[in-house]
Amino acid sequence: MYAYRTLKVEIPWRLVEERPDVLDLVTRMHLAAEEYAKTLLKEITGQEEPRLTAEELDRLLTPDRRELAVKIIDEVFPKYGLGRYLVHKAKFFWRDVVFHKAIPLNAQLRVENEKDMSRAVFVDLKSGVLRVRRLGIPPFAIELKKSDVAWIKKRLEEGARLKLGYLGIEKRDDKEEQTYCGLYVALVFAREVTQIEPRALVVVDVNRLDHYIKVGLVADGRVVKLLKFPRKERIRKLEKIHAHISQLSRALARVDEDRDPRRALDLQRQLWKLETKRYGVILDVVINAAREIIKLAREHQAAIVVDTMEDESYRELKERGGNGVRKHLLDGLGQLRKRLQALAQWYGLPYLEERLYSTVCPRCGAKMAVENGRFMRCPACGFRAHRDNVPVIWAERRYWELLQKTK
Repeated sequence: MYAYRTLKVEIPWRLVEERPDVLDLVTRMHLAAEEYAKTLLKEITGQEEPRLTAEELDRLLTPDRRELAVKIIDEVFPKYGLGRYLVHKAKFFWRDVVFHKAIPLNAQLRVENEKDMSRAVFVDLKSGVLRVRRLGIPPFAIELKKSDVAWIKKRLEEGARLKLGYLGIEKRDDKEEQTYCGLYVALVFAREVTQIEPRALVVVDVNRLDHYIKVGLVADGRVVKLLKFPRKERIRKLEKIHAHISQLSRALARVDEDRDPRRALDLQRQLWKLETKRYGVILDVVINAAREIIKLAREHQAAIVVDTMEDESYRELKERGGNGVRKHLLDGLGQLRKRLQALAQWYGLPYLEERLYSTVCPRCGAKMAVENGRFMRCPACGFRAHRDNVPVIWAERRYWELLQKTK
């Protein structure tokens, strides 16, 4: 089984300002891939935006669909002025284009003094430079950060190889329209892994970030370790940022943009800056929590079991939260689930999403009532525990069943 990890290398805005042709090309590539994916999926499923899992999509994209895919690429890509090379690559990687809504580019990683094979994406680790060329515009180069070089070296130590590159653009969904912002080059690394035989469970209770992420190590049917993420300081920081965002949003709503456009623009810039900062803090919390959870699982050769709500309930909660802080804290948990799943696959750790109830008594199965904030009490048998610990206790009770499910 192959596992994949991706490094996103940001294209500096200074380079984009100096080279508007880069922004133009990446935007055209993105729009072409997006239209192609939408058209192909509509032809196959009859739906405009089908919500499919990777497994369902893979079953749909059978080899006999290739002729249809190639026909759609021939019709769509020339509309966006994409050259023969990109059309060829899209046809060669037609399935990948649908999965990622981006055109895969062949890539080469030079570690020492290997011969340059003239690939579209060339990463020279020795000089710390990433070059993009052969795309119908003059080549451009990006200087890699030290953290990018260190990340790549770590993947090489783990036996991975650079497989593909993508040119991408971040989309921002504003209230009135969709806008584009940051550009990046995504480097996809792949390695072959064998899934471990689990000896324990690392149980992750997925709450809103302000109610913490509880993690329990369960071995031989009992909880032997409990962890909690993130630190209180990070939650307080998020609350302060959100309070400031709410304040600016109210101020912006009161400004007459026709009479005071400068004030409106200034408030909008402050909002974007704070929203970006909030996203960065949430992402940092997610990255650190995932790192510690994976580390714990690897140390104890454990499968990862994530207590998660059904997708419909998750969507309802997000919609109910609107654009407020609750939505962003729930978004963070969605990121955590995806990151844990990807890292578990990368290290060969079994991964399972299972509903482990926090309001149902693990002793007798009765519905529990809230007592003193976040404590739960069973009216039938008297069992009492903190709400965040109940899913871990459920995992204790179902230990052998869950262990068997992960094998």
